[in-house]
Amino acid sequence: MNKFIKLNNINFGNQIINRFYSSKIYTKTGDKGTSALFNGERRKKDDQIFQALGSVDELSSQLGLSKEHLIVLNKNINSNNNHNMEKKELANRVIDEIEQIQCLLLDIGSHIATPSYSEEQFQKRSQFNDFHTQQLENWVDDYTNNHLSPLKNFILPGGGLTSASLHVCRSVCRRSERELITMTNLENENNNNNEISSPVLRFINRLSDYLFTIARISNKIEGGEESIYRRPSESISSKNNNNNNNNNNNNNNNNNNNNNNNNNNKYQRKLEKHSTIEN
Repeated sequence: MNKFIKLNNINFGNQIINRFYSSKIYTKTGDKGTSALFNGERRKKDDQIFQALGSVDELSSQLGLSKEHLIVLNKNINSNNNHNMEKKELANRVIDEIEQIQCLLLDIGSHIATPSYSEEQFQKRSQFNDFHTQQLENWVDDYTNNHLSPLKNFILPGGGLTSASLHVCRSVCRRSERELITMTNLENENNNNNEISSPVLRFINRLSDYLFTIARISNKIEGGEESIYRRPSESISSKNNNNNNNNNNNNNNNNNNNNNNNNNNKYQRKLEKHSTIEN
């Protein structure tokens, strides 16, 4: 037997309609390749709205993976000294922030799934506040000013398992932002008059900066070293110079060995000429 959960009432004009959702995982309503938006409108699953929703959902999943890496890392930190205590405090803080962001990404998903031409009762429930972007900026500023050394070079993704996974999150976040812009442009081309609100776009844009910052913080927690960008030509030249130096050193060693052998031979010949040396 299917159980149904009453979530809310929705006003349509003077009518109040009870909304019920089945607690069953599958609904079969999308078997023909369409899915419903928050306002009840159905679109094909390859619609750009669902592309944007998919990227945001992927971002939340990647964040969940990074959070679990950080939880495991935090458990393995020995808290016997003050330096490690700082690392544990930072780890706990980042874990909490990631969970908050995952919740906000669900809110953003609701906003994306609610076209701006939807009725007012839907739009009210999917509004997004600029406060969240300000909060991200405060977090970034605090980490940058109080916990990280100044940036002097471009940083390569990596540094540790948690840090590398957060760089993946940053890349997915950038893609999500591009998908949202593409969605807005296509909606306008189709005369749908549907745009993503400025607070959502600002949040997603700032979120990638935050993810870059906590990737560096995670690298600090893990005790890893940041790999910096170097021009490939310089790296190749440096390797070639090292190889040439090694070859020169080898040649010098061979010459020294030959000289030593020649000296030994000369000395041996001298010894052989001495009548006092017994064979």
